[in-house]
Amino acid sequence: MQEWDEVEIQTVSDGLDASPRELHASFEITGDHLAEVRDRHTMMLVASGELPESHIAEIAPERRLDWMIEELNGRKFSDGLSIPLHGADDSIIELSRGEIEGHSILRLKVGSDFERKLPLPKDIESIDATLEDGILNVRW
Repeated sequence: MQEWDEVEIQTVSDGLDASPRELHASFEITGDHLAEVRDRHTMMLVASGELPESHIAEIAPERRLDWMIEELNGRKFSDGLSIPLHGADDSIIELSRGEIEGHSILRLKVGSDFERKLPLPKDIESIDATLEDGILNVRW
């Protein structure tokens, strides 16, 4: 009689025995485009004035500020920001500082139809604003 060597059989899964949580995690890891989609969706919500997450201001208020500046075709600097307002007369531009839910906010109003509330970085003591050649420069 011949001797037999045992051959190990590996079970191959078709994925149907995985839990939904495992499948979702696997899909999220391999779906590189999903992060960009989430960011764009959140950016659109913020631009429309809605908070996609009630605690986003606590997590990363600087992200919201970045999105707002990008929406307005502006630039952010370490000590401030600039926003182009070409064609807007300085008499209809209003800039005010306030606080919403413990966060320092800069409100920009242009006329009666346009208003944006920009969250400011923490520990800002003073704000200087100038309007030069149609560009609003805000420094802190």
